[in-house]
Amino acid sequence: MYVKILNKYNEHYYINIWISCVISSLILLILIGGLTRLTDSGLSITEWKPISGFLLPFGRDAWELEFLKYKGIPEFTIVNSTMELADFKIIYMWEWGHRFLARLVGFIFLFPFIYFAIKRKFNYKQLLSLSFALFLGILQAFVGWYMVQSGLTQGVDVSQYRLALHLAIPFLIMGILIFFILHLNDVSIKKQSNQRHLKLIGFLILILIYLQIILGAFVSGLKAGLSYNTWPLMSGKFIPNGLFIIEKWYLNFFENPLTVQFDHRMLAYGIFFIVFLNWCYLFLRYRRTIIERSALLLLSFITLQVIIGVFVLLFNVPIMLASLHQCGAIIIFIISLRHAYLMSSY
Repeated sequence: MYVKILNKYNEHYYINIWISCVISSLILLILIGGLTRLTDSGLSITEWKPISGFLLPFGRDAWELEFLKYKGIPEFTIVNSTMELADFKIIYMWEWGHRFLARLVGFIFLFPFIYFAIKRKFNYKQLLSLSFALFLGILQAFVGWYMVQSGLTQGVDVSQYRLALHLAIPFLIMGILIFFILHLNDVSIKKQSNQRHLKLIGFLILILIYLQIILGAFVSGLKAGLSYNTWPLMSGKFIPNGLFIIEKWYLNFFENPLTVQFDHRMLAYGIFFIVFLNWCYLFLRYRRTIIERSALLLLSFITLQVIIGVFVLLFNVPIMLASLHQCGAIIIFIISLRHAYLMSSY
């Protein structure tokens, strides 16, 4: 069996390295994007230049020109009117670094993909999934600028809807790539029974975690974490008043900071409860198996994530803790992808 695994790995050695590099760079891109958001740097570059945007402004005159463009948007006049050029350079570098890395991730994916496709290293399903990932990557570039545009003319922040979309796409790409690499190297996991319920539970958990990540983007977009900084109560109650103060009730789920933060809390509790029950069931029925160990790993990280989330709230969203919370979300998402795969393969 070990010879078979080794041969399978060697057969896809370079594809494994390539996809691993793409996933790693994508994770870094998401984290830097989060820091760009946390430092309020996302609107510092007011134009989208796919080619010339690779380069930083050269010389003081070029920097002054970029600063002048920034002075023309509401964020400067309302929030940063006292900002000096030196401070502007800091937020500009965050946004430029985020865009530069996004382009780099695209190149890391595109050129090896073309090479391996020409060499016929993919079967039809693999080619289809990677092509879809490429399409999403291209779409993400346009969505990124679409998001930035929403903050250049009205208000001082980007649309929370566009921010959520901008976060949802890279996580979807990461999911496609992780499932791709799991299938590519799958030689040891064999179905031991036709337990369809295991597959349903695994993917239910994965979907809920993905929804929680998107909901986290709405929390960030509305800056809902900067209010109601108590736990476990909100405004002195577990279920606070004002959850449906917006006349169109459904808009409260996306535009009412109180409701969005409340939903984020409740879904976190729900995910923890479901993952805990999942581990208990697997511990009783499939003790000391790979799926039971996977469930325990997922439960451990979700427990830690809940604790970090509480401290992020109590300490009024400090940048380092908030970034750690986002890093935890990425780790949990990856673990839940693997767990769903193992549950469907057992």
